[in-house]
Amino acid sequence: MAKINFDEFAAKVVELVGGSDNLTFVTHCATRLRLNVKDDSKVDQEGLKKLNGVMGIEMKNGQCQVIVGQIIEDVYLAVSKAVGDSAKAGGTVPDDEGTMADKKNKNVLERFSEYLLMMSGILSPVIPGLIAAGFITCLLLVLQLLGLIDASSSTYIILNGVAQAVFYFMPIYVAYTSALKFDTEPVLAMILAGAMLYPDWVDLVNAGSATGYTSFFGIPTLLTTYNGSVLQIVLAVFVMSKLDKWLKKVIPVQVRHFLKPFLLLTIMAILTFTLLGPLGGLFTNYIYAFVTWVRAHVPWLAVTAIIVFSFTLGTFMPGFHMALIPIAFASLADVGYDDLINIWFYCCTITPGFLALAVALKTKKNKLKQYGFTSAISALFGGISEPTTYGIIYKMPQLYWVNAASAIITSIYAGIVHLKCYGFGGYSLTNILLYMGTVQDTGNFTKALIGVAIMAVVSFIGVFVTKWDDSSYTDDE
Repeated sequence: MAKINFDEFAAKVVELVGGSDNLTFVTHCATRLRLNVKDDSKVDQEGLKKLNGVMGIEMKNGQCQVIVGQIIEDVYLAVSKAVGDSAKAGGTVPDDEGTMADKKNKNVLERFSEYLLMMSGILSPVIPGLIAAGFITCLLLVLQLLGLIDASSSTYIILNGVAQAVFYFMPIYVAYTSALKFDTEPVLAMILAGAMLYPDWVDLVNAGSATGYTSFFGIPTLLTTYNGSVLQIVLAVFVMSKLDKWLKKVIPVQVRHFLKPFLLLTIMAILTFTLLGPLGGLFTNYIYAFVTWVRAHVPWLAVTAIIVFSFTLGTFMPGFHMALIPIAFASLADVGYDDLINIWFYCCTITPGFLALAVALKTKKNKLKQYGFTSAISALFGGISEPTTYGIIYKMPQLYWVNAASAIITSIYAGIVHLKCYGFGGYSLTNILLYMGTVQDTGNFTKALIGVAIMAVVSFIGVFVTKWDDSSYTDDE
């Protein structure tokens, strides 16, 4: 790929989406520039696809997603600079800003898709921390295997604490990103989350009671812990954003500076501990109870079912997988491993990596060959499969079914052998040691390597025996 002038690239992107006046919001995920637009008809989709550096685009519910791969941070900064204050950056646009279609015209699937995309936007900024925690866990494991560190040493304890802090204090990070998402006070949201993790509350929970409840202003309050939780604080911050807007309207401006934060935090503390926290926990518990039932009765089917969904209805819900990450947290906290979400990611991220590698080796097109190798590295070692998905699989649909077949076959194998991941982030070769874990489960690690081999073999056979058209790639710039 020719060297890109990001300022010129950003200016062209803004022009092709209808200019800065047509933009209401600019943000990004790991590989996609997300542009909320007022009028879809002003977006030149074909023009965007032809830009050097663009792997593909998607239009969904007033948002244009421009897939650019690993250059996303440079592109995002350049686009943000180009649009200036005309589009707010850093979160998502609230519904009342008019960027989405009329809610009355949306069906259940569209509403559900919007919820999943919302959760995706909230959790995306936290993912680098989760990945870093996975790498630290792998580092500790390697140091243990080499005999360079002991689990009782202060170095191990401190470094392990760094990794575990990502999970334990998850509500605080999610409170911040949720506050940006719902346009409310980030610091107050983080304080609310901090109160849910405060030692005195944890002591109350650990002390327990005969009924399992305490009281807060005379209101029965469920004794439950919130470390590692997600949905509870998202629900709380959503309600907080609505209360925030109402308080702004009713409190006189002369006293708003000190009165609004006081009332907002006090009221939300009561609502969160007595109602919203337990309600969010109930929802999470029911989902996890279903996962537990599947794990106990048809363990080989759980991952396969969710992969089939992701290759069918899930295709129309980009980012929906982010909303299911709390299930992995619940599993890791409950039984010490995850045998659903991470295994799903493992099957659907490593497979595209081998597929891209096979395409690079087979194709005669130099541009596709270079792109294939780059995409393979991104998926296999970076855990990011979007470059392969949007740049290869969606452009050559025959390979879509090769990708699906490889992931499904591997998922069935993983279910039969009950493959487990002992930390979050086990969906790249870089973090493959998470399948051994600090418990040094060598048998499970061997199963994970066999799964990698299955994905490699099926992907290569599929790519080399299937006829696919790579004419969309030319060697002309």
